[in-house]
Amino acid sequence: MSTAAAALVVAAGLTACSSEEPVDDGPCAATAASKTNGARSINLPDTQVSVVSPGQGEAKPLTVSPDAGTRQEVTLETSSTEASIAPTAKGSDKNEVQKTQQQLVTPLTARIVCDDPTSLELGIGAPTSKDTDLAPLLTDLDGSTAGLSFAAGMSPTRLRLKPNDSAQSPARSSLEQSLIGALDYAVPLPTTPVAPGATWRAVRTVSAAATVTQTMTVTLVSRKGDVLDLDVTVSEEPVNSVFAIPGSDAKLHISRYSMSGTGSFVVDLRRLLPTTGTLTMKGGRELVGDDPNRPILQQNEFTLAWKKSK
Repeated sequence: MSTAAAALVVAAGLTACSSEEPVDDGPCAATAASKTNGARSINLPDTQVSVVSPGQGEAKPLTVSPDAGTRQEVTLETSSTEASIAPTAKGSDKNEVQKTQQQLVTPLTARIVCDDPTSLELGIGAPTSKDTDLAPLLTDLDGSTAGLSFAAGMSPTRLRLKPNDSAQSPARSSLEQSLIGALDYAVPLPTTPVAPGATWRAVRTVSAAATVTQTMTVTLVSRKGDVLDLDVTVSEEPVNSVFAIPGSDAKLHISRYSMSGTGSFVVDLRRLLPTTGTLTMKGGRELVGDDPNRPILQQNEFTLAWKKSK
């Protein structure tokens, strides 16, 4: 977009509810407000992309060119389930089974920054959840804001999140975990030309309770103009044997670990978020504490889905 065109779009997007309080409600964001409004800034994993096969036919660049003339309305749903079998207490020969699930559905309004196609501003609607304890707290998130920075190839590098002041900690935490969980599985594009049937590999290091090397293999199933159909397979391997217990300084030893999955996405080169897409990851791990004869066994599943809101 030219400087003059950007200026016109910015001007069109600024309306005034009073002469002193302009409201930025245009199709693109007049400024990257999330960079200056006190939002919490969260680094996202760097991604290394390499083309495995260029595909068949004429290779064309996957040029990302965000449309500043329209906003994107999408809904993100994430769900994570963990089932554990663990000793009830030190010295006990009994085990207990625990199951936890976190599920969140969040409507998002995404607007590219008018003069910066690498920055995206997000308006957050009221999330919903199957968790009956969490659900009543989520309405306070309605109207929260966020921002994303992108590197080449539609790869997110930073999340900026600003929940409403009225939102309580469980609601804030669930929103942050959902967004980060989805962005950790963002599908990056190669910066070299490819044809239908092409495959590329994206490798990133994801730090959580267990730090893992994530390898994503992407296949360009088809291309129609700026719209790409992509299939993905994902595998993860721990970089070491350390499992840091969340909310504690304690650590366990990872003796076995597996996590893999598949998915498919529709990506529009004029948008920075997927148009639609699903991914399901499943796996398990064996964790050892003070007693090597009494390991903790866990089964894990993570799913995400992007859907058009309108």
